[in-house]
Amino acid sequence: MSDTPVGGYVFASGPIELNEGRPRQKLTVRNTGDRPRRLSATFYAEWVLGAVRDNAPLQVVCERDAEAGAVLARSAWAGSFAGQFAFAAVGPRSHTATADRTEFLGRNGSPSNPAALGRAGLSGRTGPALDPCAALMTPITLAPGQTEEVVFVLGQADTPERVRQLAATYTAPGRARQALAEVQALWDRVLGAVQVKTPDAALDVMMNRWLPYQILACRVWGRSAFYQSGGAYGFRDQLQDVMALVTSAPDEARAQILRSAARQFEEGDVQHWWHPPAGAGVRTRITDDLMFLPLAVHHYVTATGDAALLDERVSFLKSPVLRPEQEEDYNLPAVSEQVGTIYEHCVRALEQGYRLGAHGLPLMGTGDWNDGMNKVGAHGKGESVWNGWFFVTVLKAFADLADQIGDTSRAAWCRERAEALRAALEEHAWDGGWYRRAYFDDGTPLGSAQNDECQIDALPRPGR
Repeated sequence: MSDTPVGGYVFASGPIELNEGRPRQKLTVRNTGDRPRRLSATFYAEWVLGAVRDNAPLQVVCERDAEAGAVLARSAWAGSFAGQFAFAAVGPRSHTATADRTEFLGRNGSPSNPAALGRAGLSGRTGPALDPCAALMTPITLAPGQTEEVVFVLGQADTPERVRQLAATYTAPGRARQALAEVQALWDRVLGAVQVKTPDAALDVMMNRWLPYQILACRVWGRSAFYQSGGAYGFRDQLQDVMALVTSAPDEARAQILRSAARQFEEGDVQHWWHPPAGAGVRTRITDDLMFLPLAVHHYVTATGDAALLDERVSFLKSPVLRPEQEEDYNLPAVSEQVGTIYEHCVRALEQGYRLGAHGLPLMGTGDWNDGMNKVGAHGKGESVWNGWFFVTVLKAFADLADQIGDTSRAAWCRERAEALRAALEEHAWDGGWYRRAYFDDGTPLGSAQNDECQIDALPRPGR
């Protein structure tokens, strides 16, 4: 909410997350003078509807919906989302609009000084072949002492009918206040579940509010961070993320575990990343991904006591295995007829992941959490020291989970392999002053005192 002095134009712009009908900017204007005042409030947003802003003029088409008081945008190039409508609305208020960015900003113009704010209204221009935007300008007339609210909404929906319903609901000032209170209550509940207090106030802010917010809003819901703005799930990425939510948002952690398990192939390996809703993604030879499933499951069950998760049944994926010359394959796998419990998915991951090289260490494949080491073991013989310590940690944790449900044979299997890995790591990975990082396909060590580079890797050794 903003309390804005009357005078001139009120101009709101900036990046806003798209969720169905919810993101909004609410402007409160009060005339504190002794004469009537007339002014305008203007909303402006640039459409992307994809991962790259520069592609929008070729792909995004805009139209007006007078009943919704909205500018609608859609992209026929958006794959599974091609039938979706993004919209910006100001509800039933009198207003003018344009979807033409050039009209709004002016030639060589900028959002800091748009040309359209020097005019009384916008042209209403929409259609294809525009540099697309959504600009809405609404007049406000205020008597002395009068206060008025204007609500702008940015959202998405499946149909124009749903756009109208959402616009009518959320541009009503009373409903906007209620929705804001609901959102604030949700975040207070999630972000207030765990609180830490340290001598560093900045660290407290990061730990208590900012980082948990980023995990849920950006990593899990938005899936758009840094240079990765494609909206994909990463198998290891989001499982790592939701491990931090088992206390504050356990339902989100549980949902991600189920979602990830459904991206596991019949053979036990997994999609490194995939795009919802269709599920197209990449199958790789990266070796650590699949082990994050049993790790996250153990962490969730231990923290929440929700052992019923282990009995949830989830399908596997079915796709041709990688050919010997393939490092990865991007495709849309089929859903397999095979279905397993979450516990069985974890077991299949452990059995597939426990593949060892000449030194008794786990194979590196084309990455072991550090995707940049994709050439170390690309020919199938390189070994990872980091994977060794990671697998020791996962195997020990899963052994405890197996004991909990009475699967003593699986618990013994895990502990035997964890001990064998530990012994191999001590014998073949210790370099005299630190642990090596890996072995190349030809057996050359990486991270040894004999090497000029990577003598001590930044990744820590867990479990000791």
